[in-house]
Parts: sequence; structure tokens; C-alpha cells
Amino acid sequence: MNTNTTTNAIQKAKALRWVLILSVFVMLIKFVAYFITLSNAILSDALESIVNIAATAFALFSVQFGSRSKDSDHPYGHGKIEYVATGFEGALIFAAGVFIIIRSVKTLMFNIQINHIEEGMLLSSASAVLLFIMGSFLKRKGKQFDSITLIADGQHMIVDTLTTIGIVAGLFIYKLTGLIWIDSVLGILLAIYILINGFRILKISLDHLMDRADPEIMNRIVNVLEQIKRPQWIDIHNMRIQKFGDLLHVDCHMTLPFYETLDNVHEEITQLERGLNKAFDNRVELFVHTDPCQQIPCRICPVAECKARQHPFEHRVVWTAENLSLNQKHFVQTN
Repeated sequence: MNTNTTTNAIQKAKALRWVLILSVFVMLIKFVAYFITLSNAILSDALESIVNIAATAFALFSVQFGSRSKDSDHPYGHGKIEYVATGFEGALIFAAGVFIIIRSVKTLMFNIQINHIEEGMLLSSASAVLLFIMGSFLKRKGKQFDSITLIADGQHMIVDTLTTIGIVAGLFIYKLTGLIWIDSVLGILLAIYILINGFRILKISLDHLMDRADPEIMNRIVNVLEQIKRPQWIDIHNMRIQKFGDLLHVDCHMTLPFYETLDNVHEEITQLERGLNKAFDNRVELFVHTDPCQQIPCRICPVAECKARQHPFEHRVVWTAENLSLNQKHFVQTN
């Protein structure tokens, strides 16, 4: 494992430890608010904090486990554990939403008096501020280290912030109107919002586990190829990308002049690998299948000095995110 990957794992784990400690503190604030108010909405919010703690703890484990080097049992490394952690978090959020709906429906049938509304609003507001700070911090770190786990955990806390703000607003309305049912209805509405976000996070996890194409990464690679492209790289196609944590596994087919020696072919692939790793902070593992150029028209071959050329060069090969991924030789558009 390269130095950058190890450093990233350490930084991600450090961020999650701090958030885990603060999450316990936020949970205690919310439960104190529930015990003094007996608000069903606040209880729902407090129970979701338990989900926060469990998800962050599992995220921390996944980051540490995922940073392990490759071994004989895991030749691609352990990075995909982060996507399992994200799915686990999404499932917990979804389960919490279901539980909140069930409890809110039950308590809607009973008139439960809410006490100490001002204190409950104050404590809930304080927890919302802390959640927003933690969520923003994790999302920033997740984007910095390209970690879906940190981004998902941060997004979950931002959502939790919004639900807590909604609870404060509901308590304020209850204080003005005295309508007891507002508390349970608010709990149900917040639970629906939680269910939607839990489903979104779960879908993100499944997409990564199933290696769904990432247009953003592919477009970045296209831009890099345009900058480092060499004349000998007549064509690249059938490009596929897999993410393992913050590592990228890239494989593709490359067409090179048929008369190049094995040493020259190796050097061209090495140049491609160096260019990608320079752009992606040494996080790319590249595998290339090479094809000879004999089955393509010379008109799209930019190699200037070629004794075997039968037609002059006419068109430059245009690589795009769409055609690079197709398993079709020399399908590329020309201009």
C-alpha cells in the first residue's frame, strides 16, 4: 500500500474518532431533552442518535480494516468494506425511520403532555448546531480523501440536523397552540424524511458494491488522457474502473503500432500508468491489454514516421467518457 493511501486512512480514522466522541455527547443531550419533556418527536431524534453512533463506529472500523494491504485472500485489497459500512448505515437509518413511524402512530392515539418546552427547545437547538458542525466536517474530509463512507456519514448528520430543527419548530408550534397531536404527526413526517435518506444512502452503497460506472471519474480520466496522450496510443477502448476505498483499479485495451518491440510497448504502458497516477495521487492500479494496429485505417493513426503507412493521417481520434468504456475496437468518433 502506498504512502498516500496509508496517510489518508489515518486521517479518515482520526476524523471519525472525534465525531464518534461528539456523537455520544449529542445523544446524551437529546435523551436529557426527552426525559424532561416526554416529547415523542425528541425521543425519535434521540433514537436516531444511537444510529449515528453505531454507523460512525462501523465506519471507523471499515476505514481501519479497509486500509490493510493486499493479501492472498484479498488480491484487490480490503477497500470495499467502506461500501459495506455505508450500506450498514443506510439500513440502520431506514430501520430507525420505520421504528419512529410505528411509535408515533401509537402515541398519536394517546394524549401525552409535553413538559418544559423551553428547555427542550434549547437542548435540541444545541444538538442541532453540533450535528451540523460534525456533518460539514465529515463531508469536507470525505471529499478531500474521496471516501464515500465519510461523505455518507456526514450527509446523515446533516439530515439529522434538519430533523432536529424541525423538532424545535414543532415544539414552538405546540407551545403556541397547545395541540398535543402535533408532536406525533411531526415525528411521522420526520420519519418519512429519514426513510427517504436511508434509502438513498443504501442505494449509493449498492451502486459501488456492484461497480456502477462513475461518470465523474471517467471524465477526469478523459481529461488526463487528452493532456498526456502520445502519438503511439492509436486507440484506447473497453476501459473499466473499479473503486476499492480510495484506490482505483483501471483496465483497458490499447492499440499500438504493430511493429513496436515488447520493450517499447512496456514503456508506453508505463507512461500511461505514470500519467494517471500523477493525476490521481498514486491511487491507480492499471492493467492493459494491447492490440496491434493492423486492423484499423491509417487515416486515424497519428504516428508520423511509419514505414507501413498506406494512407495519410486525416482525423484525430476523439476519446470521450462514453466511447472509452465500449468494448469495440476503433469505434471512436473523428472530427
